[in-house]
Amino acid sequence: MSESKVIANQKTILQNQRTIIANQGALRANQTTIKKNQASILKNQGIILKNQGALNTILANQKEILARLNK
Repeated sequence: MSESKVIANQKTILQNQRTIIANQGALRANQTTIKKNQASILKNQGIILKNQGALNTILANQKEILARLNK
C-alpha cells in the first residue's frame, strides 16, 4: 500500500473518530434529557393516581346523590 494511501486512510480514521466523539456527546446529552423526562413521568404518575382517587370519590358521591334522589 502506498504511503499516500496510508495517509488518506489515517485521515479518514481521524475524521471518523471526531464523528464518534461528537455522537457520544450527543448521546450523553440525550441520556440526561431522558433521565429528566423519566423523573417527570414518575412525578406525574403520582399526581395522576391522586387525581384518579379524587375522581373515584366524586363518582361515588354522584352515585349516592342519584340514589337518594331516586328514593
